[in-house]
Amino acid sequence: MKKLITLLSVSIVFILFAISFNASAFDEPDGKQIFEDEKCNLCHSVSTVGIEAKTKKEAFKGPDLVNLADSFEADWIVKYLKKEADKDGKSHKKPFKGTDEELQALVDWLLEQKAEE
Repeated sequence: MKKLITLLSVSIVFILFAISFNASAFDEPDGKQIFEDEKCNLCHSVSTVGIEAKTKKEAFKGPDLVNLADSFEADWIVKYLKKEADKDGKSHKKPFKGTDEELQALVDWLLEQKAEE
C-alpha cells in the first residue's frame, strides 16, 4: 500500500509539473518572437506586421525587411546573419546569437513577409 501511495504521489507531482510547464517550449520557434527577442527591431522594421525600427537615428536604421524574398535566398540570409557572408563588402552589424533552429525560423518568417500589392 505504501508503494502505491508513493507511486500516486510521484505521478501527481509529475502531472502538476507538466501542466505548469510552459507548453510553448515544445512548439516550433516563432520567427516574429525571435525577431523581437534578438532585438532585430532596434534597427529593422517589418512594416507588414507593424514592427518599426526603434532607433531614431537614420544612420543606424537598417532596411525594412518586407519583400526580402525578392532579393535574397534563405541560405544567404543565414550566412549573412552569422557574419559568414557580406553585402556590398559589409557584414551584418551583429551576429545572430540564437540556435540554428531559431535562426532558420527567423529567416523563414522574414521570407514570408510580403507587402500587399
